[in-house]
Amino acid sequence: MAPSHDSYIIRCPACGAANQVPAESEGRSGKCGSCHAALPPLYRIPVALTDQSFDEFVVHYPGQVLAEFWAPW
Repeated sequence: MAPSHDSYIIRCPACGAANQVPAESEGRSGKCGSCHAALPPLYRIPVALTDQSFDEFVVHYPGQVLAEFWAPW
């Protein structure tokens, strides 16, 4: 698979600076280029969670989480 040249803008939760993050950095934290605070990891593809992994992911994720729930009934 060829590397992607896409990038995304992540706002620093500490100072509000816009940071350009390459798509290849998915799932990894970075540091703000302005204040050097930790940036939340970028997830551009939804992460499938289970009953066992949901709480752990949400509690430890430093940014906002958008959850979609589905049931077969």
